[in-house]
Amino acid sequence: MLKGKWVCAFLGLGLLISTQSFAGHPLEKLIDKGDHQGLAAHYAEEAKDFKAKAEQWEFAAEYYEKFPGAFEGDSSKVSEHIAHLRAIAEDFRKAAHEVRDLANQHRSQVRKGQGP
Repeated sequence: MLKGKWVCAFLGLGLLISTQSFAGHPLEKLIDKGDHQGLAAHYAEEAKDFKAKAEQWEFAAEYYEKFPGAFEGDSSKVSEHIAHLRAIAEDFRKAAHEVRDLANQHRSQVRKGQGP
């Protein structure tokens, strides 16, 4: 049952990502205009989203550490699952750091008077 929920969650996430690609991205408009203020705000928001996702994946890892019986599957693979969840959380933390750096770079461009 839990495995089915995970599959549905990933399919839903995939659908969400794919529909956004069809709509075009407001980021392209900001880049075309050279709007460093807008880009900084966009990247700062993205960093917050990535940080929140990292915290969610870390929470899931901690949950399975505290309640390994909740893992449906081979009980010997619980530690692998926890490590995998932590690796995903770390990837989101790295992504948050990278986009936070981009936001800072664009803020720097605004202070230098570049852009519209």
